[in-house]
Amino acid sequence: MKEGAVSKVNFNTRLPLEERLKVIDHIQARRYEKLNGSALDIAAEGIMRHLRACDRMDVNPDVSAVREIIDDALNGRRVFAEAVDSRYAA
Repeated sequence: MKEGAVSKVNFNTRLPLEERLKVIDHIQARRYEKLNGSALDIAAEGIMRHLRACDRMDVNPDVSAVREIIDDALNGRRVFAEAVDSRYAA
């Protein structure tokens, strides 16, 4: 990124997760607010990973990815993409 340029994604990195979800999609934010217990933990971890990856790549978060993360959390599935491909690790 050029010096002096403003990032379109990173402006809200200090907001709480619930507020960041409202910026992405208010429908998914309402679904997230209704979660509790282990589903809440699974969804929070998955969404935070997704947001971190989007911040690293300087792209906007994907609403459908957030929806899938919440759906998987409701079904008790913890599904995350691998950060590092172990086949190429030294």
